[in-house]
Amino acid sequence: MTEEKKSVFATLSEIDVKRYLDKKGRLDYLSWANAWTLVKRAYPDANYKITEFPEYVLTKDGWVATGRNVDYRQTAAGYEVEAVVTIEGQDYSSKLFVMDYRNKALSKATYFDINKTQQRALVKALAIAGLGLSVYAGEDLPEEKSNGQVSKPRPVRQSSAKLQFTDQQLLDYEITDKKGTVKLVQVVAEAINGNPDSAATIKSLGGESHEAYKQIYARKLYKSWLDTQQVGE
Repeated sequence: MTEEKKSVFATLSEIDVKRYLDKKGRLDYLSWANAWTLVKRAYPDANYKITEFPEYVLTKDGWVATGRNVDYRQTAAGYEVEAVVTIEGQDYSSKLFVMDYRNKALSKATYFDINKTQQRALVKALAIAGLGLSVYAGEDLPEEKSNGQVSKPRPVRQSSAKLQFTDQQLLDYEITDKKGTVKLVQVVAEAINGNPDSAATIKSLGGESHEAYKQIYARKLYKSWLDTQQVGE
């Protein structure tokens, strides 16, 4: 009796990607290079492309075609990219907008921003095909211990570690970066929900801000912020 051939999804979903994961802040992620290497080992004929779109530029007279193609699409909402993976004749695609660490579409983006989003779109397309889907879904985020404690935080300066905040102070605590001012509890919530840019922001914190982050995490105040957002939806 001939053994039935496994589907692409079944094959890729069985690959253990954990030893190929990288760290960004407190989160695990699968880089595009590792993801593509694993797929090519399983399917040497696999290929991918970044979709090209007709280029339009916004002028005082509206959107005008330039007559050339570019590997992103500029719209009134922002910049969109698409990665398409082909495995055994089947296409798996993913479209993403170029966003900042708050998950807001960028109205102005550099090609570095665009290229980074293209790589993320490729990894997402591979996840749709079956590779590392649980990681992409956030199932490998650091888990809280059963006794209510959290994973051991990175060391901070002793002077900042002595700071104590009330819950309301933590909910109102703001940080500022090159993109503007935002509440720290929001950044923590987004990082826990899998936003790699928010996770990178958390990793960059030091001194008082890092101590505030630790207390927000330990007291689970990010849940209050998430509940507030759900009520407002």
